Amino acid sequence: MAGDVNLMLDSGAFTLFNAKQNRDWLTLDNYCKYLEQYGSQCEKYVMLDVIGNHEKSKQNYEVMVKRGLSPMFVFTMADDDYSYLKDTVKINRHICVAGGVTSKGKWMKKRFQDVYRHTNGLIHGLGYVAYPSMYQLPLHSVDSSSWVQGAQVYGHIVWFEGKKYAVHRKELLKKNSKMPMGLIKVLEELKITPSDFQKEENHRGSSSIGALLSVLAYVKFQKYSKRLGLDLFLAIANVEQLEYLFFVANEYETGNLTYERWKNYKKIQKQA
Repeated sequence: MAGDVNLMLDSGAFTLFNAKQNRDWLTLDNYCKYLEQYGSQCEKYVMLDVIGNHEKSKQNYEVMVKRGLSPMFVFTMADDDYSYLKDTVKINRHICVAGGVTSKGKWMKKRFQDVYRHTNGLIHGLGYVAYPSMYQLPLHSVDSSSWVQGAQVYGHIVWFEGKKYAVHRKELLKKNSKMPMGLIKVLEELKITPSDFQKEENHRGSSSIGALLSVLAYVKFQKYSKRLGLDLFLAIANVEQLEYLFFVANEYETGNLTYERWKNYKKIQKQA
């Protein structure tokens, strides 16, 4: 897989902040040691910030820089020290700007514009996947952590045709409901028949129709964004997700992707 992807490494600060289990192993020293060994294999990596503590975050950043690392600085929603931020782009032109998960309105748009105006940096909008503003703002990259959750957790059917569309599966099964033409085309492309779509067992678990459609939609979303000069990163929670993302991308590229091949792949993956 080496050389096949643009890899951005997150620090896990947000996960640490929300963790219910003990994560004593996620320390600044351990993170620095990991980056000292593997950091050169990433396109970019994020500093280990401390959510809600600006001073401690800056201390962590400065320790990382002193150890010879070049992390992306995280500019949080409450941070307004543009002078300090401007200094960080001398170390790494890439900047993480937080807030995109919870805010996608005018304030967030101005935030990106202000950061760019002060730094001329390469901005990564954390969690900012908002059409069409993600292509209109001075953003270099964004990321999505919901690329599988929508289907597997909430039952959404997702497809891509110039933009990402989503509808709850139950809406499609209502009497007299009309399936969107874009979705029909994708189902036909994957050789999913109306009978397949109606079967409840085809909508359960990670091998579901919804899961496949969601992964494929985001693969197309990534390629579309790349052509427009924006990198869309997908947050990977485990090796399994990485493997089936590669499977879908490669099968689609070669024209071999079908729902039947997806189910067989997931069956083999589960047995491995």
